[in-house]
Amino acid sequence: MAKWMYLWSPGGQPAETFASRARAELAGRLAGLDASEIALHLTERRPPRLSIIPFTRASVALISVWGPDEGLGARAAGRLSGLPGQLFGYRVEEAVPLARPRSWDPGEVAPGVCLLTVFRRHKGLDRQRFLAEWHGRHTPMSLGIHPMIAYVRNTVLEPLDPGAPDWDGIVTEAYPTLRDLSNPVHLFGGPLRALPNMLRVGRHIATFMDLRSMRNYLVSERILESAS
Repeated sequence: MAKWMYLWSPGGQPAETFASRARAELAGRLAGLDASEIALHLTERRPPRLSIIPFTRASVALISVWGPDEGLGARAAGRLSGLPGQLFGYRVEEAVPLARPRSWDPGEVAPGVCLLTVFRRHKGLDRQRFLAEWHGRHTPMSLGIHPMIAYVRNTVLEPLDPGAPDWDGIVTEAYPTLRDLSNPVHLFGGPLRALPNMLRVGRHIATFMDLRSMRNYLVSERILESAS
């Protein structure tokens, strides 16, 4: 099944103001799109100032659209055109190394908290080596260390808009609580393993990610529409 993702940056709106407007605006625009599923990741509150994760404090919405129809991406982009701020679309290849059972209904906020990360590959790597390090080494490392309850890995195949940022990866990770994500002891495996695990992960991501361009957002997760 094909998947398209759209990153909407509204400018300097506070997270709380943007969230309420975005939920209503996007639900109306995307209703009846005939997608298999539509999901929304959205900044709804300010991230903690004290956190091991270097959170980006700007507001963002990530709209994900799935379906078998290759024209679906263009139809979704047409529905989203005219939104204030910046909107860029991407065709992606999705992998779900860690799935969680769907225990919430469309429109409801998914349990836990979610980290959205967008990044470019390290300039010194070709695409094949980048994917080998990210998919082959980093994914199992992350699953073995972090207390995630869901992990969705999206490899960008192509941007859909001229001038779109050249992101290579878009990742969402879900955690039981904010403390599990922001506290280094919880995030990296407990008091005895946190420091060596932190060093191990940090050293490895520096080999395949462009850390200067990486963006991390604290977001909620919702299903706007689902055919299942």
